[in-house]
Amino acid sequence: MSYIDSIDHEYIGKIGYLPIYHPLEEVKGEKWGAYDFGASPKNLVLGGGSGEHPGLVIHNLPSVVAKYLYFNLTEEEEGLLTQEEEEYITDLYYTDEEEILEFCGWTVRQHSDLFKMASSELMAESVGDDEDVEDWIIRSIGELVFFSLPDLNPEHEKLVKIFSKFTINATMSNVVCIPPGYPTIGGRKIENSQIKWGIHRWPNTP
Repeated sequence: MSYIDSIDHEYIGKIGYLPIYHPLEEVKGEKWGAYDFGASPKNLVLGGGSGEHPGLVIHNLPSVVAKYLYFNLTEEEEGLLTQEEEEYITDLYYTDEEEILEFCGWTVRQHSDLFKMASSELMAESVGDDEDVEDWIIRSIGELVFFSLPDLNPEHEKLVKIFSKFTINATMSNVVCIPPGYPTIGGRKIENSQIKWGIHRWPNTP
């Protein structure tokens, strides 16, 4: 068992070798970056913590989505935004990476392995030559939340309204999910005082 298995959570999919989890309850961590991390339903978590791979807690999902959407605009399209829209997006966009990505007990080796994974040709969209791996994670997860997990983003409707004048394509496609019919993995929830395993965001039925 891993640390994530001690709390209720649902399995979302994977990005490379890192599973993606959504906590279904709040758990307090010792401090920012602690190996046994704190998280809540407002977060996504890559890696399950002790017993698995050190966790990466993703905070401020509205900012993550805004960064993904804004990245996809051309200069010409940026010019079509009203001043009010520009100010709204700017407030969401300019959140420091350090306030979004919480690496919990990661070693130098694991950071290096993450970059190798993100650079791999096996990824649908690998990290760019002049891009930080942190930006690559944010864009990949921002795309996931925008298209598939809008309920985790309280700013979803407003962002959709602003960006509806543009064509937003799935430019990353780095998240993979288990196909229908495969055995479920990950995810747990306590129901009627009993632990139920195999809790997936999208039911894994044929």
